[in-house]
Amino acid sequence: MNVTTKVVPKIMGSANFRTFRCLWMLEELGIEYEHVPSASPQSEQVKKYNPLGKVPVLIEDNEFALYESGAILTYLGDRYDANNNSGNKKLSPPLVPRAGTRERGLYDQTMSVLLTELDAQGLWIHRKHEALGGIFTFIPEAVEHAKKYFSKTNRVLLQQIKNQGPYLLGPAFSGVDIVYIHCLDWSKSIGWNDRWKDDPTLQGYLELCKSRPAYIRTKQIRSNEQSRNKAAADLQNKL
Repeated sequence: MNVTTKVVPKIMGSANFRTFRCLWMLEELGIEYEHVPSASPQSEQVKKYNPLGKVPVLIEDNEFALYESGAILTYLGDRYDANNNSGNKKLSPPLVPRAGTRERGLYDQTMSVLLTELDAQGLWIHRKHEALGGIFTFIPEAVEHAKKYFSKTNRVLLQQIKNQGPYLLGPAFSGVDIVYIHCLDWSKSIGWNDRWKDDPTLQGYLELCKSRPAYIRTKQIRSNEQSRNKAAADLQNKL
């Protein structure tokens, strides 16, 4: 008798990194998956699937690999969201709007702004030239400019919520909200929240998104991982 082994998507990377976004999407979709938190950036384990050496990486059937968090979120929504291609109007709106619709165009536009403007030209510059300055060189002027650019871009996104909220694309939660929440949390962790921390619209938006069961589960995944890492580090220090 042939026994068929069920193959589930595998996501590589610590929940402390942008992998958190992918884990949240997987939890929203409610599908079975495997998480490999030990896959470290620039390791041979990661470079086997992503020549750039970065996480997250999504792997299916040990053959197909996809990297870049935005691409992974969109792919997961297209492939696994039962609400995406269904004609049943009683189902919830899809996490990624159907390709070829205006809603998808706005989704792609917003995702691009989040990834290229808010993340790459803002938050990542801080990480690259301050937090990891010992590796990439400390450039305080670049970091200061990046913070100003982050605030400028964030004002546009905030206005988008005010115009059509309660989410970035209107009444329905989507993949872009996952990325935006992650970026807002990241900015708070480095003290870049001074321009938005008291805004009632963003505070309400944060509470709305973070009250979702999938977010709470993903946060627990990260907390459990941090606890395991701390226990391992404490044990190593005792040896």
